[in-house]
Amino acid sequence: MNTSMPPPLTGEERSRLADPARLRALRETGLLESAPAEIFERATRLATRVTGVPVSLVSMVDENRQVFVAQTGLDATAPSETPLSHSFCRYVVESDAPLNVPDAREDTVLRDNGAVRDLGVTAYLGVPLRTIDGQPLGAFCLIDREARQWTEEEYEALSDIAAGVEAEIRLRRQINVAHREENRFRAVLDQMPIGVGVAELGTGRLIDLNATAIEMFGVTDGDVTKQLAFDAYTPEGRKLSLSEFPIVRAARNEETISHMELRCVRHDGPERNLLVSAQRVESEPPVAVATALDISDLNAAREHAAEVDRRLAHFHEITFDAIVELDSEDKIRFANSVMRARIRDSVGAEAEAQAVGRSLWETAPHLIGSNFEKALEEARRTGVPTVTDQDGRDGRILEARLYPEHGAILAYLRDVTEERQIAKARDTLTRELNHRVKNAFAMMSGLVGMTARHATTPEEMARGLRERIGALARAHELINPTATPERDFRGMVELRELLLGVLSPYTNLDDPRLILSGPPVALNHAGSTNLALVIHELATNAVKYGALSHDAGLLELTWRDTSGQLELDWRESGHPEELVQPSNSGFGSKLIDLTIQGQLRGTYGTEWVPDGFQARMTVPMDLIKG
Repeated sequence: MNTSMPPPLTGEERSRLADPARLRALRETGLLESAPAEIFERATRLATRVTGVPVSLVSMVDENRQVFVAQTGLDATAPSETPLSHSFCRYVVESDAPLNVPDAREDTVLRDNGAVRDLGVTAYLGVPLRTIDGQPLGAFCLIDREARQWTEEEYEALSDIAAGVEAEIRLRRQINVAHREENRFRAVLDQMPIGVGVAELGTGRLIDLNATAIEMFGVTDGDVTKQLAFDAYTPEGRKLSLSEFPIVRAARNEETISHMELRCVRHDGPERNLLVSAQRVESEPPVAVATALDISDLNAAREHAAEVDRRLAHFHEITFDAIVELDSEDKIRFANSVMRARIRDSVGAEAEAQAVGRSLWETAPHLIGSNFEKALEEARRTGVPTVTDQDGRDGRILEARLYPEHGAILAYLRDVTEERQIAKARDTLTRELNHRVKNAFAMMSGLVGMTARHATTPEEMARGLRERIGALARAHELINPTATPERDFRGMVELRELLLGVLSPYTNLDDPRLILSGPPVALNHAGSTNLALVIHELATNAVKYGALSHDAGLLELTWRDTSGQLELDWRESGHPEELVQPSNSGFGSKLIDLTIQGQLRGTYGTEWVPDGFQARMTVPMDLIKG
């Protein structure tokens, strides 16, 4: 046997003491904290007896100390551990090799070791104690207080006994590791939200339950047949007998039960809905294992979701909107009754029957290239809702709102034909009102100017303006009732109504002096306002000087449509005295000329006859007709 001291330790060897893997393995043995074990005491006694050496130790070495797991020959008051400054065994661990020291006092490395000075160690022979994967945990050693040349026989005896000690250390580590893993598994098992039960094969006796299973069923380890604290029912409400319990079937009949839904009612607790599986598990001995997942909340959520779906489906069916859902490939997932009806009306009953599951473009090829297709592409590209108007085959206008979500598209198509028509009409009405207001101001300005130039007194000017503005107002009253979004917005009024309205301050149809004759002619706003001014001026003169100034007079108004021209004749007769044509034109005549020729691009002429007055005006129908 080599009796020389090993060379000085390298840095790598010194670092072995603090190697995390070695320290973890050392702690897994449990020997650093345990009391001396009898089996190790026997080994040290045997070593001293066989070799005749007074002291033998089993020492475990960590990064700071050595712990004597067992010892023979030390004083009863000797410490059970020492710092590494008083350790020879540390060198066995650091070098992972036997250490043979005949006389430490003569050794340049060990002579200053505290064990020499304080414990009287002189001769030392130690061998490593390793794990099964070769990690040195400590040393089994012989110590003499006198210098000693160690023999080969002593080394072999020490090595043989150390092999048994090493085997026991490995076994203890395996047991501790197994216990630790079991505890870890138990902790994980008890934290699981799934109930787990283990039963004895053949009898059904419960061997183990995790915490969740105990809370679920109110039973503990033991015979499930004697501790039944709950009743189990199928989803249809049938109560299960004990032999029908999944874990009993697996234990007694070796059946495999997968995802059996049960309603569990504890005698002292709440009702639960459980999803249970059970089967035989090959182990030593074989057992039956069952798992139970509480799906009460899941079922409640499913029922709530189903109720929401039912309400949504009901809404989809009672709405007037057409609703369609498309998948990522534009296949129809869902179409409500309104949408199906549109498909049926547009492309036929066969297309409607085959719509769900089929491509939208195959079902409704007329939508290819439409606003709807463009909006669909935009919604898919941007991921944001898109709105567009789509013209239907039936001439209706549909507002399409497309909502992208997770690759699918939900589209709502609402018939907005009437809305669009009303909006368009409202816009037209607004423009028409603006136009009329501007014209009214322009006409008022012209009337004021002309009246001011021909009136001799303020009173005459005021009276003339009031009469002319009154005529315009009566014409406006005739037009105004038709100016609503629900009716024609062109402000049409019949010529006959306009004539009666303007003449109403002076005469009516009950007056034998008035005769009206002509076909129906609908006048637009320009025609009605301008003709109202003309008729007002003629009526004013007739009241002052003509047919309406005495009881024997007669006023005839006749009109006709001649080749796109409206011809209107004003005839006054029955005047008792011969009327003389004025030498110059008054304001009324000038206003009539300006209106007929300037505003309506027509012609106007007068004739004075012995018993009366005649006037004829001709204007283009396309300028006045509504």
